[in-house]
Amino acid sequence: MADNKKIKTALVSVFHKENLDKIIYKLNDLGVKILSTGGTKSFIESLKVEVTSVESLTGYPSILGGRVKTLHPKVFGGILSRRDNQGDVSQLNEYEIPEIDLVIVDLYPFEDTVASGAGGQDIIEKIDIGGISLIRAAAKNFQDVVIVPSQNEYEPLLNLLEENNGEFSGKERKWFAARAFGVSSHYDAAIFGYFNQQGQEAAERLSLNKGEVLRYGENPHQSATFYKFNNSNDEVSLANAQVLQGKALSYNNMLDADAAWKSASDAYHSVTHLKNKVAVAVVKHLNPCGLAVTSNILESLELAWAGDPISAYGSIICFTGTVTKEVAEWCGSKFVEILIAPAFSDDALEVLAKKKNLRVLVTPIRKAVAGEKLFRSISGGMLVQDEDEGLDMEYKTVTKKEFEGSKMNLAKFGTIACKHLKSNAIAVVTENENGSFWLTGAGMGQPNRLDSLRYLTMPRFELKGNLDIKNSVLISDAFFPFRDSIEAANEYGVKYIIEPGGSIRDEEVIEACNEFGIAMAFTGRRHFRH
Repeated sequence: MADNKKIKTALVSVFHKENLDKIIYKLNDLGVKILSTGGTKSFIESLKVEVTSVESLTGYPSILGGRVKTLHPKVFGGILSRRDNQGDVSQLNEYEIPEIDLVIVDLYPFEDTVASGAGGQDIIEKIDIGGISLIRAAAKNFQDVVIVPSQNEYEPLLNLLEENNGEFSGKERKWFAARAFGVSSHYDAAIFGYFNQQGQEAAERLSLNKGEVLRYGENPHQSATFYKFNNSNDEVSLANAQVLQGKALSYNNMLDADAAWKSASDAYHSVTHLKNKVAVAVVKHLNPCGLAVTSNILESLELAWAGDPISAYGSIICFTGTVTKEVAEWCGSKFVEILIAPAFSDDALEVLAKKKNLRVLVTPIRKAVAGEKLFRSISGGMLVQDEDEGLDMEYKTVTKKEFEGSKMNLAKFGTIACKHLKSNAIAVVTENENGSFWLTGAGMGQPNRLDSLRYLTMPRFELKGNLDIKNSVLISDAFFPFRDSIEAANEYGVKYIIEPGGSIRDEEVIEACNEFGIAMAFTGRRHFRH
């Protein structure tokens, strides 16, 4: 074809040498002249393939500890020259600059170096200058040059070299150029993120690669794609969960799975008095309809499910301990979409394998404070905020009746349970005789706080009829604006309340608590979740 160009000279300068040997051998078979420098040149020589040093082309050695190797007109002139521009061709002849038709680059691993915890100077030295310049130059001149910008493109390059004997069409060169600018823009985004960790600049550079097309979006008529943040490759995150079995995850599945993982992990971290503790979260439509922490995984599961067995149908369940055969068999009689845990025993997996559509995910417990950013789009823009992390540390009694110190551990667990419910959120939590905690009532997603109280899940189930709510704790994710909420709580028999405070009618609310003999403590910290 008219726009086909044959490779005659190649410049190779890479960090990762794995799988490069096949390309070098193929280029040599095709009679392509190879230019290289430093470690890459030594690697090519070890293959017994003839290679010309960049230094012999430029007349300059590698200087400044390797910081300057390829930055020279005799290199970039050969890459950027337009083969159909007579002025460019004349200047190449005048200055004895060879045309370079193929550039193979693999950049210094900047992100991996940052993730390794390396020192500042080591990180700076992994900011590639020559490589990124070669990529941009070759991609700009894709009409005449093929650019291979990373190890990910080694295989497609080799395939095309073998199929077309070193010839590349304009369409193929443009494809490599697009990959090249993707690599360079991602690389710059990662460097910016490192330098802007403290948010000095009110700017974000998101680079999302290798999207996974999902079955559909929130509804079947909506398309959806999942992208993993590139800096999360080595982090504990749901994005890195290992899928052991089941059908493909949907958009809603992933949202619910993340909510289950976060709520179970937070509940686990909130409880400090139990040995060998295990948290279990049962989530439906982003809300934990069940949440429990005990010293036994099956007990935690049973309590979490009992929190709202109607809503638990078709739910996602997350465990913070290893799922056993006994737990798997218990789940076998229930309709569950996804199970998440740090590990599953072999015999548990044998049981779960009978449910072919059930997704089974393995991922460690989330850190108590992960320093995560949340991104949310609006029409024409995006909002970025810190994740609502950590535990409320201040619980200040504001009523005549003292909020008992023995209730503080339960209150902390309840605050975590409440913060994972959609606002307006109300949670009722209970401590069993063996010291286990569980979510026994939840009201969420109502446009006013009073309705969240009126529609608590708790009164719907006879199995909770033997619970003494006088010993439970009720938590609100934001302040009560009027005393009517306290009146509603009193109708249930509530005697302990946690809320942030901060209303202009706090005194009215406190007075209502005093009237009904309710102990209330303020945390000073709101937990809206929209």
